[in-house]
Amino acid sequence: MNGNGFWFIVVAALAAYMGTSWERARKAGDDARLVRQRVSRLRATATKERLHALLIAAGALAVIMLIARGG
Repeated sequence: MNGNGFWFIVVAALAAYMGTSWERARKAGDDARLVRQRVSRLRATATKERLHALLIAAGALAVIMLIARGG
């Protein structure tokens, strides 16, 4: 194999390696975006659940106050 063939193989191997690492980086970016979206949805759900719990507690407190007043 002459010198040009060797360098052709080296460049082809480097291109294949860079292609796989580029693809890995692209997938990692997509995964990070999906994780951020999921975390955002989980935070929104947790906020809604906290509001529901607060409303239930306020309702229960109102009922207890009405019972305690005898009304």
